[in-house]
Amino acid sequence: MKDQAQTLRRIVNGGDKSPQVISVTSGKGGVGKTTVVTNMAIILASLGKKVLVFDADLGLANIDVMLGLTPRFNIKHVLEGQCRLEDVILEGPLGIKIIPASSGVQELAELSHEQQLTIVNTLDYFDDELDYMLLDTGAGISRNVMYFNTAAQRIVVVVTPEPTSITDAYALIKVLRTKHGIKRFDLIINNVLSAGEGNEVAKKLMMVCDRFLGDVALDMLGSLPHDSSIPECIRAQKAFVGVKPAGEAARRLTGIVKRLEQAAPVHSSGNIQFFFKRLLLTQGKVMNHAGHSVSGSY
Repeated sequence: MKDQAQTLRRIVNGGDKSPQVISVTSGKGGVGKTTVVTNMAIILASLGKKVLVFDADLGLANIDVMLGLTPRFNIKHVLEGQCRLEDVILEGPLGIKIIPASSGVQELAELSHEQQLTIVNTLDYFDDELDYMLLDTGAGISRNVMYFNTAAQRIVVVVTPEPTSITDAYALIKVLRTKHGIKRFDLIINNVLSAGEGNEVAKKLMMVCDRFLGDVALDMLGSLPHDSSIPECIRAQKAFVGVKPAGEAARRLTGIVKRLEQAAPVHSSGNIQFFFKRLLLTQGKVMNHAGHSVSGSY
């Protein structure tokens, strides 16, 4: 219990290092969100950054499958006390770290206090280890999706030109704005036939948000082209930035990552310690330091 108390005090007081926590999310499944996360992580690693990818779609493991990795353990085993976090973490291309998910993991909001402390204590493992933590959330507006998005410093919404994708992206943004007070989002438009199409999709989403939500700010990070070789890379369980580093998709995503890296964090206190505190500890117990609500910082 002494170690647990020390960890909790460090969380409340803030850590020495503040890795950026970025969620990559979508209103609809099948828009290429996991592909974007995986390749973003590899690009950041190629820029000399230390990156952890948290597969936050707890009911459906995807990141490890996409990279052809076979985890022996996952986050569920940590929660059940069967192993330590360092036994779960996988190493991917260029040394990126991955925490794999698993089907059957209960809602984080329903974790017992002991399970909460188990994950909080894993923070010691990350001290001075990371520059970025990328969260690959589930799609839609479930409670877990909301939890991960509200705990991150930046929220990147992946959208495609399909009308259903645009509609569902708006629904996600609406819930995060009206229920959680979040006003700032980044956009990546995926699978476009031209840069003009990407701009048009972003414009449509901005117009409807401006009309019905008013004070929401959407920052268009860029668009990624339709590329028939990307599904081939997925089937081969390889990242497209590794297979075709000089391709248009890789070049555009590299530009997006550099723009994201140069931008200041939206939520200055949303480091990895804040992330786990916000996500896993019972509301009201250790929320005084970072503020009683995430929404006021957006």
